[in-house]
Amino acid sequence: MVYKENRLTIPSNVEYSVPQLKLMIQEVEEIVAHKIMLETWNHF
Repeated sequence: MVYKENRLTIPSNVEYSVPQLKLMIQEVEEIVAHKIMLETWNHF
């Protein structure tokens, strides 16, 4: 994922654990400086 000058590598693992997903979402939220709401996540 690339956002402005930030780059986050998202692994292609098809089975993520809940803690892994939470950490990845937290990282994305920090990069975009915005809380990702469930409705937004489901929209994409």
